Amino acid sequence: MKELYSFNVQQEAIEKIPYKRKTKKGEVEAFKNKKVKKQTRIVIEKPTVADIEKAEFFFGQKYNDYINSGFLTKAMLSKKMQAVGSSSSSLNEEVNKAVMEYLEAARVIEFYEGAKTITEDQQKKLDEAKKKFAENQMIVHEYESGVRGQYNQTAESKAEERMIEWFIFNFTFYEEEVDGKKDLFQLFDGVNFDEKRNFYLLLAEDEADIEEDSVLNVKGVFDGSFEKIARVVNIWYNKLGKNQKEIDEQLERIFG
Repeated sequence: MKELYSFNVQQEAIEKIPYKRKTKKGEVEAFKNKKVKKQTRIVIEKPTVADIEKAEFFFGQKYNDYINSGFLTKAMLSKKMQAVGSSSSSLNEEVNKAVMEYLEAARVIEFYEGAKTITEDQQKKLDEAKKKFAENQMIVHEYESGVRGQYNQTAESKAEERMIEWFIFNFTFYEEEVDGKKDLFQLFDGVNFDEKRNFYLLLAEDEADIEEDSVLNVKGVFDGSFEKIARVVNIWYNKLGKNQKEIDEQLERIFG
């Protein structure tokens, strides 16, 4: 296995501690549960070219599935939004006006805040510009969020989400010591994508709602690591980092 990225995660674990319990028949060996802090190493395997081809084939299958289920493609959605946009010119005018006022307010703020001294009238202009900047920033942000939200529901976006999950489910491992020897085990149990995703959905449940021991055994590891695993895989998939050092740099730049 060639590692793409690894990190340690700490979680609470239950250890069975042996002890001697006194009974009427004498001492017997028993066990009691003890909560301990445990550190586990998470390993993300680097996919090969052949693995990436499999992922692209999987993407194609999911893409077709979503189209057959009624999801629009990005091209279809763009055409639909253009048609709607041409018939709702008032919305376009409002957004365009907000963008222009936003840019103008930004220029005024930059100009006056860069000055060493400003007059009372200039201060009023600066305050008004800051107010307009905040108001129009919200309008532009809401519009962009709405557009982005619509594109997130296209066949391409949904298929890509499943493909990212395919990489996560198939290439994420955790290290555990068995009989004095450290070994790697897949974090998500299952022989195919659907089984692994069902296991993931079980891991995402509250601990009190989980009955299966196989799920509870890795629940703590999952809770402490999944967010970072998803970030690492997305950075790698979007070609922002191809090794531990580059991915760490991007994690710091994007998430701080």
